[in-house]
Amino acid sequence: MTGMLNGCLGHSAALAQSGGSPGLLAAGGSPRSRRFIARVLCPAIHSLKTVCGVLITTLSVLLPSAAAQPPEKKVVIPFDFVSKFDQGHYGRKIGQMIWKKLEREGGFIIPETMADVRDTVAAGNLRLAPDTPLDEVARIVRDDFDAQIAIWGSVERVAGHRWDVYDLKIRCVDFSTRPKPTVIYSIDARTKTVSEIPHRYVKQLLDKLYGRKPGALPPTNKSVEENWRKNPNLVTGGDFEKAAAGVPHGWDSRAGQKREPLGRLVRRVPEPGNPANHVIRLAFDKPLGDSFGVMYYSDFFPVDEGATYRFQCRWRTDGPAAKVFIKCYDQTDSSYRRGRSVDETAPARRGYVPQQSQRRECYRSQQNLKGPRNTWNTQTEDFTPRHTKYTPRWGRVMLYGYLGAGSVEFDDVVVKQIIPASPGAGDKRRRHSMETDVTIKEMEEDERRGKAEPDPPHRRPKR
Repeated sequence: MTGMLNGCLGHSAALAQSGGSPGLLAAGGSPRSRRFIARVLCPAIHSLKTVCGVLITTLSVLLPSAAAQPPEKKVVIPFDFVSKFDQGHYGRKIGQMIWKKLEREGGFIIPETMADVRDTVAAGNLRLAPDTPLDEVARIVRDDFDAQIAIWGSVERVAGHRWDVYDLKIRCVDFSTRPKPTVIYSIDARTKTVSEIPHRYVKQLLDKLYGRKPGALPPTNKSVEENWRKNPNLVTGGDFEKAAAGVPHGWDSRAGQKREPLGRLVRRVPEPGNPANHVIRLAFDKPLGDSFGVMYYSDFFPVDEGATYRFQCRWRTDGPAAKVFIKCYDQTDSSYRRGRSVDETAPARRGYVPQQSQRRECYRSQQNLKGPRNTWNTQTEDFTPRHTKYTPRWGRVMLYGYLGAGSVEFDDVVVKQIIPASPGAGDKRRRHSMETDVTIKEMEEDERRGKAEPDPPHRRPKR
């Protein structure tokens, strides 16, 4: 009975904390249904929570373990930052970046997507700036989102500077504390480089929010690490040990901007000093390195939109810079294609040939590899494929070397799913981009209405 009451209290508390707003914390739900849940069901849930609490308190005299409850997760709402200098474009990028980092680290309840936050802000004509009074922010956070913690701010480019210099303001406040809100993080700073925003100030914000020492690693998620350990590698032949006619199993037979056969720019070679192991080597001269660089693709593998994946590889360079791109694609209909395969692995042919469908790139994770020269480095980074209009269904890895002359080597390329997509992650209000709140359906309806309306009659000019 105690376990049942504990479960009842935990479930009702979770529902009450989310405010019964599945539109924010899960996909689906009309505005009318959300208002119904908020106004009718939430009072009942709070009453049930009170009754369960009284019963468990009573039972705790006889069963002390019944009174022990894990702390409830707080709801955090990251808002898009104000950025007047570019009509909000960079501010939306910062809001999206903070949301993604919160999703990756866990520990809080957050909206399913930033689109949910933007829809609510637009519907309520809400305005948040760094100088907005805390009472007003508290009202928005509680009444419109039924949340506890808000993150908001602004970023504006400073005129008169040769490089990207920004005035950055970040606010993070917990409005659930009494007698007054707790300011978790607040800073007004002028950056010297744009990289300071994510690597210094957003990092400081997250350290404060999670209550950890500056520079400390995020807490380990046991389920994530277990999935990383046991789940299969989606990249076939990531160790480059199997090959046929010099082409690694699971990788492209051509490389470089001009799609030339393997052997000159890209080769599978024994690792120097460890001939039993094979690596892939990208080698090029300075003119090529300073222009196109050299890229090399894996075969396609399936991905789920909204799931989180972890990429890892070993790499080393004797001079050139290195990057990795994980590109994701949707399968889209097309009447024609150019005389080249959709994965760009076959030689070009002139003219057009019919094709029923093709893969369209709709997401990419760009990973900049940093490390000392002439030694093996390990790159590890998580990514979550998403798109407002298309659905990422396929992925592939692109290894890339550029800038200067020399060689870059790669080995042990791994992509694994570490967090499955949440239910409803693929349900979305399809839009052409993150820059607009107008859905594709609304645009199509407007177009149909325009075609249905008759043209106004032409009047003859008066003589």
